[in-house]
Amino acid sequence: MRRLRCFFGSLVVEVKAMRPLTWVMFLITLALYFITVPYTTHFAHSRAMVTVLNGKIPLSAFAGVLSSISNIVLIFLVVFFGKLGFCTCMGITVVRFIRLAQGIFIRHNIPSLPGTFIALTSLVAIILIYRRNVALERGQGEKLALMKAEQEHLSQLFEETARALASAIDAKDRYTHGHSNRVAEYSKEIARRAGKSDKEIREVYFAALLHDVGKIGVSGTIINKKGKLSPEEFDEIKKHTVWGWEILSNITRSPYLNIGAHYHHEQYNGNGYPEGLRGEDIPDLARIISVADAYDAMTSNRSYRCTMDQKTVRSEIEKGLGSQFDPRYAKIMLEMIDEDKDYRMTE
Repeated sequence: MRRLRCFFGSLVVEVKAMRPLTWVMFLITLALYFITVPYTTHFAHSRAMVTVLNGKIPLSAFAGVLSSISNIVLIFLVVFFGKLGFCTCMGITVVRFIRLAQGIFIRHNIPSLPGTFIALTSLVAIILIYRRNVALERGQGEKLALMKAEQEHLSQLFEETARALASAIDAKDRYTHGHSNRVAEYSKEIARRAGKSDKEIREVYFAALLHDVGKIGVSGTIINKKGKLSPEEFDEIKKHTVWGWEILSNITRSPYLNIGAHYHHEQYNGNGYPEGLRGEDIPDLARIISVADAYDAMTSNRSYRCTMDQKTVRSEIEKGLGSQFDPRYAKIMLEMIDEDKDYRMTE
């Protein structure tokens, strides 16, 4: 009883989930069956002759063809319409078997014997096909579950590795602890508010998390220097965008990672580095990270200055609209600042 309740419960769920097009296909298939059945009976008892290729063939010869078509239709219902198709076929075949069996045992209609045997065979075939179909679906479901678990495991491993690498980068600069994580969170929120897809948001997040990976190649003396950098030192630190691109280019399955590292210091007016790209030529992902990176730089303690107050930070972001920053993403950053009444978006 429990199995029956589970079966019919899942049948109701399956029927409710069927799309209109699936219903149309189901009804067309069912109609095809009910069209062939009466003609099968009619042809079987007909003595008429039909001319085919200059030869005469009894119409009753086509009864077997129509019978085969009706059986194929039943198999199609079982294979392609799940529990609904199985229940429909079982109902049709059981009714047909009972009627034929009555013809033999009550009316002693011996010609019904082959049809009864075919109906019984159809019943067994339907049950076996359905059981096989269920077994295949179960096996496929288990395989998909294993693949999903493996994918989740790999995704978690990737995230943990990215976080560990980001922490290693930040640890090199004693003044920027947590910088990469904060930039990643701000970038993700900007992407979300900009209406990006889940996939795009995820890509923005990880690209931002690793945007400073190239600083691994920069001298710690330069990174932690107090005060203004010399032109030579600034040229050296600018190389972190190229080194970051070179490092992350090795991750060929996630090409978006090196885009963030390479272009996050480009400016909307073309005055950035390393390539001096302008406007829409700067990759969309990098334009998001650029705003988030600048915001966190201003709201964190650095070797050359302390955290800036929120009003000044907002003013600097506003000044950069259309010059340093993409106006669209800078305006979203301004919205986030205005909502942050307690100035929690800071180091």
